[in-house]
Amino acid sequence: MLFDAIAIQINGPKAWDEKLSIDVVLTDADERFRLRLSNGALTYSSAAQSGDADLTLTTTKAALPALAQPTAESLAQAGVEVSGDADVLARLAAVLDPGDPDFAIVTP
Repeated sequence: MLFDAIAIQINGPKAWDEKLSIDVVLTDADERFRLRLSNGALTYSSAAQSGDADLTLTTTKAALPALAQPTAESLAQAGVEVSGDADVLARLAAVLDPGDPDFAIVTP
């Protein structure tokens, strides 16, 4: 899933002191997910959560790939409704490390 792909890009040591939560609401699928960044790891759950998230993103499944590059501009272009603390997106983007695209999966 997309949330797993984002989670593996988290730079753990860089994100260690960050604490944030994001609700992702999929209107066409009637689903809701809570993403949490804490202790250098991004986790998510579809279980009911208590309290409000720092940021809520409301979108459709078709626009979900826009979350792969979490900037206010890319989300607005995809038609994602952003409510809450928009700085959370910048904080999340700041701890993402895309990794090495030339990583040798198989070596001779």
